Amino acid sequence: MKKRTLFSIAAALILVIATSAVLVGCSGTYTQDALADSPGADAAVASNGGMAVMVGDWLYFINGYAGQDAANEFGEVVKGAIMRVKYGQDGNPDLSTVQTVVAKNVYNTTATSSLVVENGYIYFTTPNDESDSDGNAKTSEMVLMRATLDGSKVETIAEFSDYTATYRVSDNFVVYRNSSSELRLIDLNSKRFTDTLIDEGVSSITLAPYSDGANSMEDVVFYTKSSDNAYDTHNIVYAYKAGGGVKAVINGRDSYPSESLPHAGGYRITLVGVRFEGEGVRLQYTKTDSGTNTKSTGVYSYYFDAALNFDSASEVRYTVGTTYTSLWYLDADNILAVDSDSVDYIFASDSAATGWEVRRNVIQVSSATIVDATMTAEASGEVELGIYYINSSSVYRLAVTVNKSDPADLNYDSVELVFDSAYSSDWLTLDLVGNIVYFFNSDVLNNIYYVNLGEVNPRNANSRIAKRLGTFSAEDIVEMLESVDEEEGSPQT
Repeated sequence: MKKRTLFSIAAALILVIATSAVLVGCSGTYTQDALADSPGADAAVASNGGMAVMVGDWLYFINGYAGQDAANEFGEVVKGAIMRVKYGQDGNPDLSTVQTVVAKNVYNTTATSSLVVENGYIYFTTPNDESDSDGNAKTSEMVLMRATLDGSKVETIAEFSDYTATYRVSDNFVVYRNSSSELRLIDLNSKRFTDTLIDEGVSSITLAPYSDGANSMEDVVFYTKSSDNAYDTHNIVYAYKAGGGVKAVINGRDSYPSESLPHAGGYRITLVGVRFEGEGVRLQYTKTDSGTNTKSTGVYSYYFDAALNFDSASEVRYTVGTTYTSLWYLDADNILAVDSDSVDYIFASDSAATGWEVRRNVIQVSSATIVDATMTAEASGEVELGIYYINSSSVYRLAVTVNKSDPADLNYDSVELVFDSAYSSDWLTLDLVGNIVYFFNSDVLNNIYYVNLGEVNPRNANSRIAKRLGTFSAEDIVEMLESVDEEEGSPQT
């Protein structure tokens, strides 16, 4: 591209940036003109809790990764701001419809903390834009905020001393665990967002993914605590339903018949994840015991309905002696289980001692991350698996046929490279919405780009070239112009 063209683009964009915001702010609440054609509070939400969320006809997204110390004055932010776009007839974002919704720098350090849309509001975190008494920026402190979908009102919900808080948003509450191991509740119905203590000494917490549909259990949080007796080796799993009460749901010793315990000390439980299932949730966890052989080591799950009662006889054991870091449910009876060096296929089986049989090493790579997966069952007993997974910062599409009755019968139909753009993993990595992968492009100053996997031809590298989604900031335009000068060897601007 000619340098004159670059300067023309820069001038036009800077003019747009300088004239687009007309705002009023006071006491952590900001108001601005409402965007037209905005979705209502009852609009369908898909892919909630990532860098891009589909709400009605609009895709709301974070316009790049600006970092903790970037400029954050409301109304002037471009990079890191919340923007939105509509899809065109070709199924890709229509860049002519891009609009700024909230001109604040969206930032966090935890992958579970990104854009969340609930009940007509967008929830997000941003660095504190104030200074301390010595004039030092307080960007190491996190602020939780929300905005209406039309951007007309933006307000502060809570302030935190760091970015370690893990939270779950529901229609009426925010439940979070802070750096002091407290479980706390923010009442979104109260005028001042009242913050109350729920429990202390919380060891770990696991949160259900944001569902695309209503589920009466979506605001239940599971967490673990050690026994009150310091000499006990077991721990306890608790459940808290937002606005309700705390309940001990699995006691690692007392919830099981004493005669069935492999060791009198009971079990140590580590939470793995939560899955919506019907009107309830399935809690996934690993267990081990204090015995010499740790006979209980394995992966388990339990289905909880709204009563949150536990019966050890209904506990499901998936594996013996093997644990996994995450589970991807193809359906209730077929799972992809991820560990440090492989992805295994496990399935319900009448012949296995646990009721589940492991077909190991469907994917034999280290530190794989599943992006998406589907399964087609055949009458012959074979299953066809279609898996998108990340390995070494690239995304591959794997098609494999598994014969359930013959552990040696694996037919790898194809393994195709579908994504190899450079992306930032400082906070969020890749976000798949439908067939489109959104990411912060580390080759272009961590601005947001996308690749439509449905349009990728694995034999054509050009089909994998990423496209820009959002808006460049004036600072990034200048930096790109300077980099062009350096490459051409011309005087610096």
